[in-house]
Amino acid sequence: MATTKVTVLMSVYNGEKYLKEAIDSILNQTFNDFEFLVVNDGSTDKTEDILQAYDDLRIKIINNGKNIGLTKSLNKGLKLAKGEYIARMDADDISMPGRLEREVEFLDKNPAVGLVGTYYLMINRKGNVLHTMKCLTESVELKEKLLRNNQFCHGSVMFRAECIKNLGSYREELGPVEDYDLWLRISENYEVANIFEFLYKWRLDINSISVTKKSIQDKYTLLAIELAKERRQFGKDRFQSLAREKTDKLLDDLFPKTQSRKEIAKSYYFWCRTLFSGKDYQDALKLLLKSFISDPMALWILILRDMILLPKYRIRLLSFVKLHLASKDTDKRESEA
Repeated sequence: MATTKVTVLMSVYNGEKYLKEAIDSILNQTFNDFEFLVVNDGSTDKTEDILQAYDDLRIKIINNGKNIGLTKSLNKGLKLAKGEYIARMDADDISMPGRLEREVEFLDKNPAVGLVGTYYLMINRKGNVLHTMKCLTESVELKEKLLRNNQFCHGSVMFRAECIKNLGSYREELGPVEDYDLWLRISENYEVANIFEFLYKWRLDINSISVTKKSIQDKYTLLAIELAKERRQFGKDRFQSLAREKTDKLLDDLFPKTQSRKEIAKSYYFWCRTLFSGKDYQDALKLLLKSFISDPMALWILILRDMILLPKYRIRLLSFVKLHLASKDTDKRESEA
């Protein structure tokens, strides 16, 4: 039985760089009736020191003896959660002060809703805003679009603990898209929603899994969609019907464990464009270089495609090159003077 209103669940692995900012954003919430479960997933940096420095009874630290991965760590936390509602939080992101209060209020007023997320801001490593991300808010439209791609920012969501009890937790077989798979399953049994307020900041770090493993996540996304369609047609999907060892073999057959050089180049270039359009040119150029090193030919094809098909992108790119060259020319003249 729930003994607190909300369990905030966060897993962290070697997250010393942004961890304090993430924790503080939860401790400074306007809503206070929560426990904060932090799973330290075998970190080898200063993560443990940062966690131990807090003297707040709401924080409960779970130490993994070794690194077991995000999905298993979250499921470990879910088994210990005492909250009526579960709020996710990522160790490199930031929750706005009113986030928990608004989500609790929304779920209390809408008992048919099992899952709620929010609008969010995409920020870079320095915390500067790259993009404002407005999500769909109505359940009917969300359920329809969820069958195409994810409509929720994982760290921003709050869901009812009963969803986990009735539908099961994150599925470890679908680790790269464990959140998307869970949202699909919840949406098949509950209403879902996003609050049209910017209550979360999602950080784009060029070294994160979202950047380095994008092509693998894309493949698993397609699999999650196929499984959702199977459930709608047959009542169960193949992973719910097969034994664990058979699902593992199925995944090995479906997906190679490594990405091709072309896929890596495409992943880096995708996020390079995202950073470039958000005017974070420094990190955009770093990813452009990584893309070039991975597969030069694939990169040039991608750039030429965008130059032809995306006029706005072409104008921005040419403007940036001009500014960069002008800046170098000015520096050269000043040094000669």
